[in-house]
This record gives sequence, structure tokens and C-alpha cells, in this order.
Amino acid sequence: MHIVIDGYNYIHRIKGAAVEMGASMDLLRRDFLEKCARYKKMRSARITVVFDAYDSFSPGRHSENFRGIEVVYSKEHETADDVIIGWIRSRPAGLIVVSSDRAIIDAAKSKGVSFLTPVKFAEMLATPVSGSDEEEDYPDNTRRKKGNPRKLPKKIRKAVKGIDKL
Repeated sequence: MHIVIDGYNYIHRIKGAAVEMGASMDLLRRDFLEKCARYKKMRSARITVVFDAYDSFSPGRHSENFRGIEVVYSKEHETADDVIIGWIRSRPAGLIVVSSDRAIIDAAKSKGVSFLTPVKFAEMLATPVSGSDEEEDYPDNTRRKKGNPRKLPKKIRKAVKGIDKL
């Protein structure tokens, strides 16, 4: 499983008020990466966070490692959206995208790639992972229902299956 996150999209959706009040983007970025590192420690998932460096003077993409999280900065005249859409088109197997950007979500849907909104991913980062099985959520005297007989389209079922692995 490889989780790819549109970094600034996530920060603006979750910490929008802090950004508007003039909070330091470096601090917000670092706080977000710390949360991702804690999540990675609980779950063995590969996590890549892509940040825009659109106005920079870097001729190529560059990346760094932050506590096991791969952090990628786009190159000059390239957005994080361009990078993520390129990855969706080239290697969709096991990829889960976190963004609320319509172009990224449309590309993910067209390739059958699982996606999450930043709000949903923030909830996942905030909830502790239990080591117990799902069976403990249901009392012994009740049964699980078998599900809705009206199935979703195959692409959507496949995307949901990838999200359930998180």
C-alpha cells in the first residue's frame, strides 16, 4: 500500500483558519509530517507527501526523507497535482491518493485508484489503531448483515477495498 498525499491541499483543508491567520507554513508542514510519521509507525504503509514548489527556481524535483516519510517537492513550473496525476497514470496498483482536488480525484476514478479526502484522512490520523480484530465491535448474540444486494460498480468496489486496508 502506498499513500500519496497532496501536502498543501491537506494543510489548507484541515488548518485553513491557521493559514489565514498567518501561521508559519513551515510549522504547519512539520506538524503534518509528524502526524504522518506516527501513523506510519502504527501502520506499515509507504507514505509520500507531495508539496508544490511551483514558484521555485529548482530545475528538477527533489525529495527528502522525514522519519520514514518520503517528501517530494515539484520542480519549477510544475504543481503537486501534476506529479500526483502522473503517478496515478503510471502505477495505480496499491496506490491511495489523499486530496480534495477535482482533477486528481477524476484521474483516480478513471484508473480505479482509491482516494480519500483530507478530512477523512485527518480522522484516520486522529483515531488510534487498535490491535484487536473487528469481531469485538459486535456482541456475540448479534450477526452481521450480509450486505446490500445492489452492488456498486466494480471500479468503486475496488477503490473501497483499497481504502479498507488503511
